[in-house]
Amino acid sequence: MLLALADTMPPSFLKNIKPLFELFKKWLQKEKEKPDLTRLLLQIQELTGTILHHSELFEQAFIHSSAINPDLETRNSSYERLEFLGDAVLELIVSEFLYKNFPDHSEGKLTQIRAQLVNQTTLALTSKEIGFGNYLHLGKGAEKDNIRNLHSILCDIYESFVGALYLENGYDAAWRFVHETLLVKHHTVIPSPDTQNYKGLLYEFCQKGNKEDPEFVVTSEDGPDHNKEFTITVIIGKQSYGSGVGKSKKEASQIAAKKTLEMLDVSI
Repeated sequence: MLLALADTMPPSFLKNIKPLFELFKKWLQKEKEKPDLTRLLLQIQELTGTILHHSELFEQAFIHSSAINPDLETRNSSYERLEFLGDAVLELIVSEFLYKNFPDHSEGKLTQIRAQLVNQTTLALTSKEIGFGNYLHLGKGAEKDNIRNLHSILCDIYESFVGALYLENGYDAAWRFVHETLLVKHHTVIPSPDTQNYKGLLYEFCQKGNKEDPEFVVTSEDGPDHNKEFTITVIIGKQSYGSGVGKSKKEASQIAAKKTLEMLDVSI
């Protein structure tokens, strides 16, 4: 039918309308490439108790700038503006939480704790646990460069999702999401006063230096079940670094991370 209709149209009209058809085809292809967020939104709905509806804002929260088609949209269609907003909302939520839960801490101490909670490594690992990277919409070049699992990108989309959630469902919904995904584990992220988070420092050092994430490999377990002693070695890429021995894997990992930082001449 369309072909028959086209035969009745003057060639000049067809010539003028062809670019519009090409743009429409590009738009349709872009829509097909977008990941389906239904499962993710249901997962977060179950986690937070907030009813979430599929929206353009939630889609935008996962669009990397490399996926933008300059013929159809601008860079503002990527997640970057939502990331900007989400960063501010996240800082407010975490600041409020720390203010209420640590009444004896000074302003300086609260700032230090907030930095340990809201940093690239912590947010990236949280984003990875949720599975955000699976829904990221990348351009072909960025996909080829395998940036999907970079800490910087995973951190960005955690913040952009917070921004979208705030706009779609309000502050309370954003607060519940951040609480259930990040703040519930603040005891494990924030070290006790007498324990430095050497493992976290090592992750940050590797990320900033574009190195592979460190692996903490159990190289031996000695002693009876009620009194085990673990040896853990840090491996970055194919190179082995510091080893640590402790009564728990966590203790051994911290010691191994500290030795590795010292071997790499990182100030601690």
